Amino acid sequence: MKTLAIALTAAAAVLGGCASTTTLPNPALDVNATSFTGWLRVTNGEFQLYQTQRDLRMPPSALRCVSGALPFNQQDAARDLNGAKVTLTGQATPWSARDGVQTLVFEGSRISNLCRGDHVIKARSVTVLR
Repeated sequence: MKTLAIALTAAAAVLGGCASTTTLPNPALDVNATSFTGWLRVTNGEFQLYQTQRDLRMPPSALRCVSGALPFNQQDAARDLNGAKVTLTGQATPWSARDGVQTLVFEGSRISNLCRGDHVIKARSVTVLR
């Protein structure tokens, strides 16, 4: 019985570690900027802004992308911008300032930070560059 209790405790510790969300700084992100240019992917109601077009093929990572959202009515329309090079106007916000355990709500849009970066972008507008 003790062996089973120890095994269950160890399994719970391992699973608990998997559920934690570690974030990393993105060295390419200027957190004081008001415009951000890159390649856009939209997933699950948020965008991921990638540094290069080839990074769009890679899974989200704090070293490759920054998560964020536009206000809800614009974010819904942003799905049509997948793969486009864009400039977003807005502000970087620390992920630690989120209002939910795993999300940050920005004007009706929910950011879940798929890129797992220390900051996310609250964008007010988007301009398609090509």
